[in-house]
Amino acid sequence: MSTIDELRLKILDRPQVVLDERVGTGDGAATVFKLAHAPVMTGTAMVRVEGVLNTEDEDYALDCATGKLTFDEAPGDGEAVVASYDFAAFSDPELQAYLDQAAGNLALAAGEALLTLISDQSRLVTWARGDMRIDYEKLRSDIKDVATRYVNQGRSEVGGAKATDVSWEEVT
Repeated sequence: MSTIDELRLKILDRPQVVLDERVGTGDGAATVFKLAHAPVMTGTAMVRVEGVLNTEDEDYALDCATGKLTFDEAPGDGEAVVASYDFAAFSDPELQAYLDQAAGNLALAAGEALLTLISDQSRLVTWARGDMRIDYEKLRSDIKDVATRYVNQGRSEVGGAKATDVSWEEVT
């Protein structure tokens, strides 16, 4: 059975690190703040309020999919909210869903994940590390070729139809 880490490696979804992002400033009333990047890698967030490390599930809740940070008690007036975390183009639950859908077939899961990647501009930019010099249309075309090969490989491993039976124009 393939793992999330193996799938992440196969699709080159390299986590990116954010250190000491100034998320906001407390006003004594607001409890919800938004991280600049999502999805956040599970277990990587470190949140400080006015330099004091807070504990997830005790002091705050973090929705890793959206980057929404909700404090149990509002940070005080003028208190800096700072976070360090890792993020990637796909969350762990998303990658697990691809693996489950593909019955653990790594090639098929990778192909399906890459097809999702090329159909979502913000996810593609995250995956490409925000490099604006990239020709995104060429990148989509190259990724589509790789995805097709992975899907074909995965389907042939389970005796299914080839990806060439699918109209890829609907995906892009």
